[in-house]
Amino acid sequence: AAAAAAAAASLSPGGEVMHSAAEAALTSHGGGHSPAAPPRRCELIVNPDLSTLSDAHLRHVDELEVIRPDVGSIVFHGLTDCRNLDIESLVHLDVGEVLVYPVQGMKPPPGQGLNKRATVTMYQCWPPNGRGHLEDPSSRERYRGKIRQMTEEKRARFIDYDCATGVWKFQVEHF
Repeated sequence: AAAAAAAAASLSPGGEVMHSAAEAALTSHGGGHSPAAPPRRCELIVNPDLSTLSDAHLRHVDELEVIRPDVGSIVFHGLTDCRNLDIESLVHLDVGEVLVYPVQGMKPPPGQGLNKRATVTMYQCWPPNGRGHLEDPSSRERYRGKIRQMTEEKRARFIDYDCATGVWKFQVEHF
């Protein structure tokens, strides 16, 4: 995810994807509450705006997107029943960190809630020794290849890494 998430990664014992370098992580553990909780320490933008949807529309939200500006986003693919999802408590996006279901033991089975196929885009993802090490084309290609390999080793599908912008994009089948 950020300042080198791509550089060091490990798989947690439960099989969740976990990236860690400069405290970067893509992890999941469990959680779930009601849809109207006050914002926590960061402001998340949810598309569509769930507060404007009827109960019938909340039941079938297509391509739900959770964004934290300047940090990253997650697009949950397909239809999501958002009626009993407290997005603020279930999704944590910070520089170098993506957490979905952060409360141990509350994660639903794959395919339910937010534990589903998703595309993650993280900003500010730089090598641990700084972006200055990506100045020449061969360094950029090596680092991009390293991120691709690490992403795939963690059972995620590499989509892209842009050495010029530090934007890393990958897809997971579930959290």
